[in-house]
Amino acid sequence: MPLEAATEKITLNSRGSGENVQLLTEGDMIVPDINPDIYQILKADEDVVIDKVKTEQGRINFSGRLLVSVLYYGRKSERQISFMKAEFSIEDYIVSDGITEDTDADIIPEIIHTDYRLVNDRKINVKAVTGVKATWSNSDTVEAVKSVAGDDSLQTKTGIMNTGNINEHITEEFTVREELKLPAGKPDIAEILETTAEICHREVRAADGLAQVKGDFKICVMYVSTDEEFTIDSAEFSVPFSGSIDIPKADDDMFCMVRMKPINVNADIAADSSGEPRAVDVDVTVGVVIKSFSRKSNTILEDAYSLSAPVDITKKDVEYIELYGRNKAQGTFRGSVSTEAKQPDMMQIVKVWGNIRNGRVNASDNIINVDGTADMKLMNIAKDDNTPLNVIETSIPFSQAIEIKGVNDSMSLDVVTEIEDISFSMLSEKEAEIRITVSFDVVACENKKCGIIVDITESENPQDCPASGGAVIYTVKKGDTLWNIAKKYHTTVDDIVRLNKNKIDNPDLIYPGQRFLILKKFV
Repeated sequence: MPLEAATEKITLNSRGSGENVQLLTEGDMIVPDINPDIYQILKADEDVVIDKVKTEQGRINFSGRLLVSVLYYGRKSERQISFMKAEFSIEDYIVSDGITEDTDADIIPEIIHTDYRLVNDRKINVKAVTGVKATWSNSDTVEAVKSVAGDDSLQTKTGIMNTGNINEHITEEFTVREELKLPAGKPDIAEILETTAEICHREVRAADGLAQVKGDFKICVMYVSTDEEFTIDSAEFSVPFSGSIDIPKADDDMFCMVRMKPINVNADIAADSSGEPRAVDVDVTVGVVIKSFSRKSNTILEDAYSLSAPVDITKKDVEYIELYGRNKAQGTFRGSVSTEAKQPDMMQIVKVWGNIRNGRVNASDNIINVDGTADMKLMNIAKDDNTPLNVIETSIPFSQAIEIKGVNDSMSLDVVTEIEDISFSMLSEKEAEIRITVSFDVVACENKKCGIIVDITESENPQDCPASGGAVIYTVKKGDTLWNIAKKYHTTVDDIVRLNKNKIDNPDLIYPGQRFLILKKFV
């Protein structure tokens, strides 16, 4: 009877990455009509949000926004300190072989350098250099042979093929709204200068077609008080948040990596239950990028031969990834920051914030090393009536070793590095210490190639018929397996083991130099 092959569809992902590219964004920030003229820029912050990623043959197109916020001293105004923000569109592409319109791609931006130039008292020229890294995956489906029936003498070797699937780029936004009430002892609010939000203790879990994300906002409200001197004060709040994002086929066996950050914060003064201006209505829009990973073990036919008739095996060369391992780690790093020669002494620290700058990621000897810096800024109330607020900058280097057994430098590494917590203390009027807790999430994937059996049939070539029976003494060579020896000499693994039972303790362990008696089967 003819051979009957049972097949199964296997989805395979292949992985690619492009060289880091840089793009320049330049534009002008115009002071809103209600704001005073600029006397001096106090601080400037920037971030990049990727809104759209689209692929076509040979390239990845992407677009997004450069978000800029500026806090400045006004000129000849009762509002001594003012805030403004702006957005600048970015658009570019990355060219690489292997990309098609069906490619799933992720664009990871990082601000490398910014320059702010005061053109006049109503205009700031902004230049930002953004580094862009791209990763992508292609998907293919193959009908792989699992088993064969129809020939009782057919010898088959099956194996497990561990495949990994990656959804590179799922982008969503959601908004959290909260009313925050000033702690007792804080003065009432006359004017909000700036409200910022940082994310800490983020988590993500996939189940039932959804990714559940949650964490905590650390929200800092800086404001002018209603006291007689209209002093500057601040209040910090911890606000939990959660959200759900649709992920097709998400289940408990899937795991996710998440990049999450606030991309817009709006705040308005509100009255508390007594009617006093002691509350703040805050809206925080959170941008979320999720990569989902899943693995599957597939039983496939690795090889086959018949003792009664020759067979033809058709293989298809494929590329795929295997999810090798994942690990998380946290590290605490410290740095000091000091006032510069012309800066006033510190009286009180208002807040500390910063961004991660990943420098280098490498793997060797079961260890993944992540090195980089955290660019930190410290805002303080200064002992200077003319410039009551001051900002000091510093960089805190970090180096973290993350263990994944068997990892090597040829593997593809996904790394998400985030600042989870920030604490600080004043050492003196001129110096402070900053402590940051940094989280590391690492996934290692191995790119593999193999030939998958997609068909097996009886051979029509008589020259493929094996030789008739006989006996040989075979000396094992390096790289030999009992399966290969049995196939070469037209016998079975079980027969070799039976004839050499005093020499073979484990059929999977044979050694060069061993000598086996082999009886070839008759056709």
